[in-house]
Amino acid sequence: MATSLKGPNTQVSEITLTRRTNALSHLFKLSVVSIAVSFVSMVLGIVILILSGGADFPVIAGAPLWAGAVFSVTSILGLLASKEDVRYGFIPPPKTRCLLMSHYIVCITCFSVCGICFGYSIGSVTMCTSSKENCGTNADQEVILNFIAIFIALLMVICVFLGSIFFCVYKKAFGLYSPREMLFQSRIADLESRIRTMENQNYQQQPQEGFGGQYSYNSFSTPTAPPPAYSK
Repeated sequence: MATSLKGPNTQVSEITLTRRTNALSHLFKLSVVSIAVSFVSMVLGIVILILSGGADFPVIAGAPLWAGAVFSVTSILGLLASKEDVRYGFIPPPKTRCLLMSHYIVCITCFSVCGICFGYSIGSVTMCTSSKENCGTNADQEVILNFIAIFIALLMVICVFLGSIFFCVYKKAFGLYSPREMLFQSRIADLESRIRTMENQNYQQQPQEGFGGQYSYNSFSTPTAPPPAYSK
């Protein structure tokens, strides 16, 4: 069943619209979780820097702080994209396309950022457990905080992985084609629209025929015998 929408390439199925709606619902939930994780990561990074007096690298790098800040961009883009209207044709509006593509690109970038944060946190734990002199005056607290930072970095990696999978799974449903594929889809949709228009015109111009083909049963009369008479 097709639904008529405004704009070019306006014939999309209800199944596609439902799939887009469900996909944006999943993206919204993922973005809410990502915002919470990024906030915890930034707060944790600030606390680590406050307690890192006298510590060496990588404790003083503050990896959870800048990793959470970059990761928050992914969350914001996901939230904005999840609020977009799905009732468009085969090709999305420029704003919707820009938000979904930007969300995917930042997710790919966050793989390396969160990976670096994960490595710095492991390095901080290793340094603080092997030599407390290099970990500053709060070595024990730094060990605990960096263990938490490792867990938070792992959560961020999982979130950006799910965000990348989201794009790969639903990009066809949202019409996120390459420029060449967009041109082909536009031409195909235009041809399908013309064919439907021609079929409707031909159907309206055809004469209405009866069940008997060119001549219906009511177009001519046939002699009928009178009903038989029955005695009592």
